Amino acid sequence: MTQRRFSIGDQVTVRDTTSLFHTRTQRYARGRTGVVTENRPEWVIPEDEAWGRDENGRHEPFYVVRFQQKDLWPNYTGFDVDTLETEFSERWLEPAKAGAK
Repeated sequence: MTQRRFSIGDQVTVRDTTSLFHTRTQRYARGRTGVVTENRPEWVIPEDEAWGRDENGRHEPFYVVRFQQKDLWPNYTGFDVDTLETEFSERWLEPAKAGAK
């Protein structure tokens, strides 16, 4: 097992980078900051899983991250307490900088 980089409660920012291959990292979350709410099991990263490399692919921890919806969409007109949670492999996350949104 890999040592986890993040813990529940940590603020993280989703890397804003492109990928030439399959990824489950949603475009709207890239560059945005949220809070880790759940540790998920280590699994094959989506970029390898898409090519059928379940057995010999790169394994990483996964995390569920909660975002304020108003931080994801600038024109969001819902309630300030509205959130969205989604899952990321560790390679897509970095520690949030102070004051990041």
